[in-house]
Order: sequence, then structure tokens, then C-alpha cells
Amino acid sequence: MNRIACLAGLAVASAAAMGGVLETVTIDFDDLQGGFAPPVETDGLFSPHATFSTEQDHVLLVFSGAGFVGGSNPNTLTAAESVDASTFDSDIYVDFTVAVQNLSLDILSDNQTGLIGSLVVDHAGGSDVLSVTGDGNISTPMPTDLSGYIDVTRIELIDVTDEFGLSIDNLTFDVPVPAPGVLATLGLGGLAASRRRRG
Repeated sequence: MNRIACLAGLAVASAAAMGGVLETVTIDFDDLQGGFAPPVETDGLFSPHATFSTEQDHVLLVFSGAGFVGGSNPNTLTAAESVDASTFDSDIYVDFTVAVQNLSLDILSDNQTGLIGSLVVDHAGGSDVLSVTGDGNISTPMPTDLSGYIDVTRIELIDVTDEFGLSIDNLTFDVPVPAPGVLATLGLGGLAASRRRRG
């Protein structure tokens, strides 16, 4: 089991025992290796708090031109049919390891005005589909505030019709922080399990 999977398991296992303390997490993709032409493929497993994926047989890509499209330098995340694609319009899915609060993100790279995609938000009250509306200015971000939703478990950027596609950046959200006693209990449990495996 890799480190990300272990951390994700810890987050899920401790979610029920967490109190009211929240930690703010920002995922800006800037510590990843990116590329410009072409961007660099990624597996989407670079955070213990969220797993990123795309459509079957498509690829997630780290694009190093975030500043050019209104993001935080150097990187933004996009998706396409292949690394060599010229249009980055594949779906982007984000699954959270625990339900998150105060979610926001920047949608980038719009070249067209009007309806250019949809954003699906799965949350405690159900699932909502929001319109993504472009202003046609590729160099400015589209800040997307989802803080009105409680206990978000998944978001999907889908049905992208923008001429060259879209990307995301600066995903920010709050996750519950486990109480010290919970971490200690889980740590001892993990140690005991490790010793059993060795025996």
C-alpha cells in the first residue's frame, strides 16, 4: 500500500471521531513536475485529502503555463484524450477522502463566452449541476465558490465545450482534524497490525 493510500485510509478511519476543528487545505499542483508542450501526465494521487481522475482511457495532465491562463505559477491540472492532444476537454473528477467544507477552486483556460461546461457537486443534501460560464478571456481565472455546500464528497468538471478545453487550480477546502487521542488510538492500532503481519 503506498503512502497516499495509507494517509487516505487514516483520514477515512478517523472521520467519525473528529471534532469541530478544521484545517484548510490548498492543492495548487505547483509542487508537481509539469510541462508546456506537451504537459506531463499524472496519476492524480498526490494528496492525502483528494484523489483526481478522468474518463477511462484519457489522461490527467499537469500544464506548466498556469500563469498564462490566470492560475498560480507554475502549474494547473487539465485532462485530455492523450498527452499529445490539442484540446483539453476531458472530464476532471475529484473525490475527497472525507467530506469537506468551504470548498472553492479556480477554473481556467476559457476561450469562449457563454456556457462552456458543467460542474457537478455531490454533497450532504444531494447532487447539484452548476453551469460553467466563460468570459472569453483566457488570461483571467473563473473563481468558483462552493462554500455554500456542506459535506462535499466529490466534484466533477464535465461536458466541456470550450474551444481548447479547461483546467483547474487552487482547490481550497477545510477538512476535520482528528483529536490527539484519536490519532494515538489509530497509531497504536496500526502498530499492532504491523506487528501481527510480521509475526
